[in-house]
Amino acid sequence: MKKLSVWHVGLARLITGFYFSKIHVIGERASKPTLYIASHRNGATDGQVYTWAIDKTPSLISIQMLRKWFLRLIFDGIAVVRPQDTQRYKISHDSVASPIQLAIQQLSSGGSLCIMPEGSSEWREKPEAYKEGMARIVKQLKLNQIDFVVQCMGVFYTKPDGFCSQVSIVFGSAFMPQESTVDGIFLEMSERLNDVSVNCENVQQFNQIQAMAWNHIKYLEPSIQLESQQYQTQDYGELFLALQSKAKHNDLSVNSAINLEIKKSLNPTRKILNPMIKILFFIGFFPTVLFALLAQKGSDGRNNLTFFRLLGGFYGSILTCILWIVGLFIVPVYSIIIMLLGWIGWYFYPEPEPIALTTRCLNKDTID
Repeated sequence: MKKLSVWHVGLARLITGFYFSKIHVIGERASKPTLYIASHRNGATDGQVYTWAIDKTPSLISIQMLRKWFLRLIFDGIAVVRPQDTQRYKISHDSVASPIQLAIQQLSSGGSLCIMPEGSSEWREKPEAYKEGMARIVKQLKLNQIDFVVQCMGVFYTKPDGFCSQVSIVFGSAFMPQESTVDGIFLEMSERLNDVSVNCENVQQFNQIQAMAWNHIKYLEPSIQLESQQYQTQDYGELFLALQSKAKHNDLSVNSAINLEIKKSLNPTRKILNPMIKILFFIGFFPTVLFALLAQKGSDGRNNLTFFRLLGGFYGSILTCILWIVGLFIVPVYSIIIMLLGWIGWYFYPEPEPIALTTRCLNKDTID
């Protein structure tokens, strides 16, 4: 039975907790061995963010993420070999177990496992097509009479590539698929995962819900009317799901006075202070920021920009800490001032507004 080490869980929470301003977990995880099926929105960063919800539960992870020592230092999980990996790394098909068999072994031994049935991520208005493997895993476990449950997780980012943006993880209710065929199980699991995931009908609907949810949690206006009551939650993901559910039933009433554009802060003091706060952060964490900016050049879209920033920023932070320590011995007063300014800049760093989605929006953003 595989579990993530304290090092990998602690490091994942440390770097994602530093990068994102808030990571909320809504709901509770099941107490028995669980197959978690999770939405996939932000590349390898999703797996690290999910540690806030499922602790030491491992995920299926591409062997590509574990082949280099500097990646194994940050990432861990149950390695799987994709068809393209066998050619790229010259690995024989016969020498590796299939992802389905690895998942069955993990749950049969009393462990839990997280899988992302989309297989790959893209920042869009709905999930990518789910893979049938999740249903095959469940069918075989049921045939083997293994005691387990399935639980869905959705992840919501106010801005996936935005430093100091918010993240929300929403648990669905644990369940045991009642269907007996692979197709039936697949449909049942897909519907459950859709219920807790970003799953809008089109880009326009996504942008409308995103704007309404953001404006409400940031400015408490406009008031969101759901089931004839004001929806008081301050969690972005929870509110997004509630609005999405209303939209699916054609029951999302939009007051004509509501501005559906994403509102920007008009506080004149913040407008003056924000650039200064960013400068303080850059001064205090210069190597961290520099390495993150250099690493992000390897990104090819919004869905993996944060991954490269976290990877570069982690190793840049090692240099940052070394410089702080050396500075404390050489020029302690100045070093303490720089460290304090950096942490003040981090604490008060302005939260970025979401960006409206366009068709297949894969644009890169700089840290802002």
